[in-house]
Amino acid sequence: MRRRTVHQWRDWLLESLGEGNYELIQKETKAVTPVVAKDDMEAENKSQLIIKKTKEEQP
Repeated sequence: MRRRTVHQWRDWLLESLGEGNYELIQKETKAVTPVVAKDDMEAENKSQLIIKKTKEEQP
């Protein structure tokens, strides 16, 4: 299995692990969030929601 970078934001990185499995990595804290999606576009959309929710939770 080969990792592939799907999208890179300033503080986040979305990597494909293959077969609909992705990892959203916060660069600063190295926190990893698994994302399951049917394709890269769906993974990016789900990642945007996760990023937005994480930013809202931070003080």
